[in-house]
Amino acid sequence: MPFDIPRSTTATKRSFLISNPSVMWFMALLGIFTIGVTVLSEGFGIGVISTNLVKILGMTLCLCLIAIAMDVVWGYCGILSLGHFAFFGLGGYAIGMWLMYARTEINIRESLGRGTIPPTELEVSEAVAAQIFGVVGSSDLPLIWSFAGSLPFQLAMIVLVPGLLALVFGWLAFRSRVTGVYLSILTQAMTLALSLYLFQNDTGLRGNNGLSGLQNIPGFLHVPQSVISMWFFWASSFALGAGYLLFAWIVSGKFGSVIRAIRDNEARVRFLGYNVEGYKLFVF
Repeated sequence: MPFDIPRSTTATKRSFLISNPSVMWFMALLGIFTIGVTVLSEGFGIGVISTNLVKILGMTLCLCLIAIAMDVVWGYCGILSLGHFAFFGLGGYAIGMWLMYARTEINIRESLGRGTIPPTELEVSEAVAAQIFGVVGSSDLPLIWSFAGSLPFQLAMIVLVPGLLALVFGWLAFRSRVTGVYLSILTQAMTLALSLYLFQNDTGLRGNNGLSGLQNIPGFLHVPQSVISMWFFWASSFALGAGYLLFAWIVSGKFGSVIRAIRDNEARVRFLGYNVEGYKLFVF
């Protein structure tokens, strides 16, 4: 396990970082790695590391965050979920919708603004809808895209949409006392059903065309790609560090002891009066 769990009462009273040296080592190594990539990058350094490699490293850090989450869900609580990547994908799709909508809107405004008469908001909205959904034979903006141009709204959806799906699925599964391989099969079935739904052209999510043109940040279209890639890399590094600290803090306290006990003997923990389903739902 990647976290050092304090064993004594004295250790639990000490500082969280002092009682978890592995956390300090991880954060130090992550910081050194981030600084090293920055110094060697094309955007802010000497150009040894290419922009494409920076993108790959950023995606790798995102996958590391998923691995840590799976370590808590499966390694500490004993819930073998084969569908947790679906939650990660839904969050990524939410911010991807904003990136695509905002970039398309900027391009449309620049194109329509070249005329003598400024375009109306309705004209811009219709042009954006036609540009985004023309590939699926539609020119109407689906309801799900109504607030795609709002960054605060989409940032909230990054957490709310996957969280709501996990809450509903987890509540139904754990309330029914589904465990072991049966729960794993259900999580895999959930992922398959979600993928089949997303691939439909009439769902308002562009079907199997997916989202495209996400290389730039709206408002910074003229910033070099090497700089944009480093911004994304820094965001991934920060998210990994924050996520690791959060998970380490969770499993290092009483909560972590309870979920490890659930992993080892769920029936005994329930007999002791703990709300096993509540703990499992929170972790899930």
